[in-house]
Amino acid sequence: MERVSRPLAYGVFFGTNEVRRELPGFSVSLLSPELRAEDIPLHSHENASFVLVLKGRYLSSAAGAARLSPPPRLIFNPAGTTHRDSFELARGRFLAVSISEQSRRIAADGAKLPSEPIAFSVGAAVKTAFRIASECLRREPDSLAIMEALCWELLSDTAGETLWSSKAHPSWLHAARKLLRDECNRQMRMTEVARQLGVHPVHLARAFRKTFRCTPREYLARCRVERAITLLRGSTMSLAEISLAAGFFDQSHLSRSFRQHFGIAPQAYRRVILRRDRNPEVQFVQENG
Repeated sequence: MERVSRPLAYGVFFGTNEVRRELPGFSVSLLSPELRAEDIPLHSHENASFVLVLKGRYLSSAAGAARLSPPPRLIFNPAGTTHRDSFELARGRFLAVSISEQSRRIAADGAKLPSEPIAFSVGAAVKTAFRIASECLRREPDSLAIMEALCWELLSDTAGETLWSSKAHPSWLHAARKLLRDECNRQMRMTEVARQLGVHPVHLARAFRKTFRCTPREYLARCRVERAITLLRGSTMSLAEISLAAGFFDQSHLSRSFRQHFGIAPQAYRRVILRRDRNPEVQFVQENG
C-alpha cells in the first residue's frame, strides 16, 4: 500500500506562490504547479480547502470532475481528504483557498458543507471563486475585506441545506441593511456584522443576496459612494476629508470607487453640481438619482 505523506499545513499546496493573502479565517493564494502528476505524492490537507483551476489540465478524484478536467473547475476538499489531485503537466495556474478550523466550525454550526470531495464547473460558487482570484491581484486598501466577504460567499454557495427556512424573508434583513448603511464609514468584517445581528455569517451572505440581489459587501460599497455624493453636494469638505467620512481608506480609494460607479471623478462631479446649482438647465445625466 502506498504511504500517505504528512498532511500539508494550513495554506500550503504543491505549487509556487505568485500571490498569497492572509485573511481573517482564510488563506488565499494564486499558484502555478511545480511538479508533474507522477511526482505528486499521495497526500492530504489539515484544513478544508478549495482549488479553482484557472489554466491547465487537472487530474482530480472529486465527485463531478472528469478524470482530466480543463478549466474552469472548482474543487472542494474536506479536511483530511487523501488524494493525489494534480496538474497533468507542471504548467498551469490555480487559486487555492484554505479554510481555518475556526471558520469551518462557524460554518458547520449553520450550514451543511459537503462531506466528500466535490467539483463544480458552473454555478454561483465558480463565479465567486473567480471574483476571489481577481481580487487577489488587486492591491487596493479594501481588498482584504472584500476577499474575506467573498470567502464567506463561497462557503454559502457551496453549502447544501442550511438550518434556516428559506420560505420567508428573515425579519433581521432590513436591520442588516440599516446597519450597513449607518456604519458604512467603519471598516467592518462580515463576521462582526453577523454577530451584531445574531445570525450566522453564511446565512447572512445567502439571505442578503437572495433578498436584495447583491452581497452585503457590495451594498456597503454602494452606501459609501452614496454618502460621498451627499458630502460632495452639501459640504465644502476636501476630498481627503470626504474619503474618511464616507469609509474609504484614502482619497485615491474614493476616486477609484466613484469612477467605477459613475464613470466620473468625484472632483469633476462636484464641479458639475456647482455649475448646475448656478444654472439649473445643466443636467448631470450619469447621476444615480
